[in-house]
Amino acid sequence: MGVAGKPTMMPVRGPFTGLLLVLVALLGGEASADDPGHWAFTPPRRPPVPVVRSTARVRNPIDAFVVKKLEEAGLEPAPEADRATLVRRLSFDLTGLPPSLELQDRYLNDPAPDAYERLVDRLLASPQYGERWAQHWLDLARYADTDGFEFDQARPDAWRYRDWVVNALNRDMPYDRFLRLQTAGDEVAPGDPDAFIATGFNRCYPDMVDLNDQGLRRQNALNDITETTGLVFLGLTIGCARCHDHKSDPISQADFYRLQAFFSPARFRDDYPIASPSARAGHEARVKAWEEATADAQAAILRLEAPVRAALAPGDPPGLTDEAAAAIRKPEAERSPAEVRLAYEAVTKDGRIKPEVLAAALGPVRVASRRALLAELGRLKAAAPPPLPKARGLDEAGPDAPPTFFLRRGEFSAKGDEVHPGFPEALRSAADASPAIVPMPRSTGRRKALAEWLTRADHPLTGRVLVNRLWQHHFGRGLVATPSDFGTMGEEPSHPELLDWLACELVARGWSLKAMHRLMVTSATYRQSSRASAAALAADPDNTLLWRHGRLRLDGEAIRDALLAVSGRLNPALGGPPVFPELPDELTKLSNKGAVWPVSDRRLDRDRRSLYVFIRRNLRYPFFEAFDRPDTNASCPRRPTTTIAPQALTLLNSRLANDAAHALAARIASTAGADRDAQVELAYRITVSREPDADERRTARSFLAHGGTFRHFCLALLNANEFLYVE
Repeated sequence: MGVAGKPTMMPVRGPFTGLLLVLVALLGGEASADDPGHWAFTPPRRPPVPVVRSTARVRNPIDAFVVKKLEEAGLEPAPEADRATLVRRLSFDLTGLPPSLELQDRYLNDPAPDAYERLVDRLLASPQYGERWAQHWLDLARYADTDGFEFDQARPDAWRYRDWVVNALNRDMPYDRFLRLQTAGDEVAPGDPDAFIATGFNRCYPDMVDLNDQGLRRQNALNDITETTGLVFLGLTIGCARCHDHKSDPISQADFYRLQAFFSPARFRDDYPIASPSARAGHEARVKAWEEATADAQAAILRLEAPVRAALAPGDPPGLTDEAAAAIRKPEAERSPAEVRLAYEAVTKDGRIKPEVLAAALGPVRVASRRALLAELGRLKAAAPPPLPKARGLDEAGPDAPPTFFLRRGEFSAKGDEVHPGFPEALRSAADASPAIVPMPRSTGRRKALAEWLTRADHPLTGRVLVNRLWQHHFGRGLVATPSDFGTMGEEPSHPELLDWLACELVARGWSLKAMHRLMVTSATYRQSSRASAAALAADPDNTLLWRHGRLRLDGEAIRDALLAVSGRLNPALGGPPVFPELPDELTKLSNKGAVWPVSDRRLDRDRRSLYVFIRRNLRYPFFEAFDRPDTNASCPRRPTTTIAPQALTLLNSRLANDAAHALAARIASTAGADRDAQVELAYRITVSREPDADERRTARSFLAHGGTFRHFCLALLNANEFLYVE
């Protein structure tokens, strides 16, 4: 162990090293950021589990690494939290919802020594687990249901990617496959609609669809995909090298475009049919039969009208396209259904013949026959087979790739030399100098090669970045506090050996995310109380050494879900298109007849989980915005946590909070009856997962005895810090 807990392989850097590197780069000198000894650019090696004196505080290897540092610092870990605290903590961490009364009773009254572990397994098996952890991933993926920019058009099928993430997490899809499918699902599993949907990760970028230069629009998308791949999977700010060599990390501008070359052949598909082969075959048969029946009706109308039209306006209608003219001149028996349609549309739009003139020339008998044929045609059009479901994603047209160019200063118009796919030089071994790309009949194989490199067991960053993200959401702060910046300007790990041990353990456990969750939340470190001791607080005020569990505020989605859950209104339905809950009255004026935010008709839809609320880039749902919902124009690795007046005003005055308080009061009255003490106790158990203490009981009795309504009492509980924070 070297200085300040760094591994001996790491060069010792002072607090101003990053600034110095930037200054050197700006002055034109040679920076030393390409030192191969930087901890993030060397493969993780499994360290031995430390031997500690306080073995009683070690439930699994995680604790040994943490306790070792506490012993070196002379600090004592906090005691284990009580069961009521743990069931609430676990429920919010793993499912994003408060624990039900049934879950509380089952755990609190379970005397078995493995009661806690079985609680963990039950929550991990819950379908709500996938919904909660999908939200964290969608923050990284910059997911939204609209394009952004001026027109902010809706993306009708974007939600399929969101649902894919939920389902993959619930199935505990190994992370290496989770990553490979999102990078190159169409190449990893050609023809699998589910794998294509996974590539929607790369289509979550904001998009200026009306840009005059569509080539520049595509380049902007490729830049975003390249940057996001670096941030999410590698934990590196690769996007900083788009216009020039990175100022602090050993990432050159050439590295940026070599990485981009893996994505350059991709087609951006919005219309990919995601039905199974049998479903496609059945749909094609139905469409063919419908087209033939429609063509028969159109052909009959053309035959009926042909003599009269020829007499009234000889020759072809004016303004025909070449295809329409060819269809009209072809003998009727030789026309395909598509040609019949072209001929019918051209003839019926012939402006030389007015409808009343045509009717008079046809006469009553033929007009009646024509009316019947038109009715049949209308019936057929109304019965058209619905289109197959579609998804957004990436695929390719063939094995040949267009050239990728180095762009001087990052300018689309300043093309330099052609570049070929390659991994960032600082991260590749000698064997990686030339990626092993194997073209396939319908794709270049480039993204598949990138995905295989990213998921190598000895990759320096992929495993470290992932386990650090899991740790961050369980403990409030990652072992590396800058979760998408493992470079020289990012924070160094507080527990480097633990980080490497977890990265190696991820691979050893088959890249199972649920196994890593279980490992983390069953540790004694996770099960600590959040209470602070004066000595530890003075020595380590930021809790970097993990001597207690952090107190975490719920994010806006979890707060809204908790309001719906405790009130008994939460609709647990999984998946499907997004929903539109009510907006505050003052924002309804922004809507153009509901086009901006068409409130869902059914209350059940409006009461679905926050994951399913429509995400409009240019109009964030106000409740979420008050509680720090991130901007979806960029990948968000860690949400800010602010304390501002609109949060209190929203919780006290919003329709959502007041409706929840009303429904909660009604729920409690129907369960506890008219007994006020029983009502107060149940209210505490539902909202904060514990019974009230003596002072809280007295305060509640006094409030209710002096004119306070039980609904207002419930509203006060929903505004309590304890409702918003998890200990």
